[in-house]
Amino acid sequence: MTPAPPRPIRRETARLLGLAWPVMLTSLNWTLLQITDVMVVGLVSTEEVAALGASRALGFVGIVTGLAWLSGVLVMAARADGAGDLPRTGGVLREGLVLGLLLGLAIGALFLVAAEPLLGLIGVAVDRIDESARVVRAFAIAYPFQLVNVAAAFFLEAVSRPRRVTVVNLSVLPINAVLAWALAGGHLGLPALGAVGAALATSIASLLGAVGMVASALTLPRAAPRELRRFDRAAWASVPRGAWALASFGLVPAIASGLELAGFSILIALSTQLGDAAAHAFQIVFSIHNLTFSIALGLGSAAGVRAGNAVGEGQPEAAVHRTLIAVLLAIVALGAGALLLAIGARNIVLLFPATAAVQALAGTMLAVWAPFIIFDGVQVVLVYALRSLGDQVAAGINSILAFFIVSGGLGWWLVHAGLGPMALVWGSGAGMLAAALLHGGRFGVISSRLRRSRPQS
Repeated sequence: MTPAPPRPIRRETARLLGLAWPVMLTSLNWTLLQITDVMVVGLVSTEEVAALGASRALGFVGIVTGLAWLSGVLVMAARADGAGDLPRTGGVLREGLVLGLLLGLAIGALFLVAAEPLLGLIGVAVDRIDESARVVRAFAIAYPFQLVNVAAAFFLEAVSRPRRVTVVNLSVLPINAVLAWALAGGHLGLPALGAVGAALATSIASLLGAVGMVASALTLPRAAPRELRRFDRAAWASVPRGAWALASFGLVPAIASGLELAGFSILIALSTQLGDAAAHAFQIVFSIHNLTFSIALGLGSAAGVRAGNAVGEGQPEAAVHRTLIAVLLAIVALGAGALLLAIGARNIVLLFPATAAVQALAGTMLAVWAPFIIFDGVQVVLVYALRSLGDQVAAGINSILAFFIVSGGLGWWLVHAGLGPMALVWGSGAGMLAAALLHGGRFGVISSRLRRSRPQS
């Protein structure tokens, strides 16, 4: 007897998970880079971790802004792939690489020349600005490499080749770890540069990662039909116009993501005003947040690709079904993660080198913060889906309201109201909840429109 074919839900769930898990590992790789830095710099001193954290308050804004500005690469390549237009996918790659390089050079140059005033603008404690600025400049070198890497990675994810992204990024992880350990603590005959050394290690690793990611994209099995290795003038003639179109698509997501991270950066900056122990403890919690966020990003990327495929296939209403499955997967996965973090908070923070006082504070903060990661996962999935459906402007506005206004504003108010380090937890958690509600409402509106516009049989 012939077995029944798998149900559409089961088939789509398997497709989403197949796309998501390599991206999860890739994001986990990025997170482990950050956690490694916190750990190795923590072996030097709490003061150096505070400087590292303050520099990240600015640095994360740059990288996430650039990443969102390149979101059109994933959307447009996924649409072209869904439509079966393979040569167009190669064109998107070329346009994305050019845009990524230009954005990286611009952001890196800005941080090189204006680190001190920018750190002061976001509220970093005055006595932390000079050292933090040195870390920012060391990390600024990495931006062109990182954003070229992101452009190539988005292309590979969009054409359903996320495993290649994982292989490249995981291969760079041990190199960064060894370099960060050596340059931060003065091992292997290298100078002890503290947080600056960890940032330099990231820049070196980013260069290697960019080379590997571009090579991985250019060597896909169907490179010829996709016209990936065309270097003739005709192939590149339309690249400036295409790069401009990608930049226009990604402008609002970039502004929104920059302000979203600015909200978190306000919290990091506020932590430096609460003392080195609070700054170190919040860096531990923020590092763990990035760990759980890798799950959300994986499912978000998968939802974005499948929604983009649906648009390219001429069936945008199918994106609704695919996105809801991804939302359910995020709730289940991050619900389990939240439970583990809440129960094991005090033991988990012991993995980070720190004083007993810092670990105790981090454990208390983590236990309260853990349940909010469920909402964080839901909002990421919805953001990626909304972008692929061409609704990136509304999604951007929602993110600004949730993270810049709610997280940053509420955190600032609660700190100045005397709530202490826990104000940082409540501010970040409230932003995640607000984002899930706002994006959920918007996705409901778009879903209703798609159902009404569907042809009746």
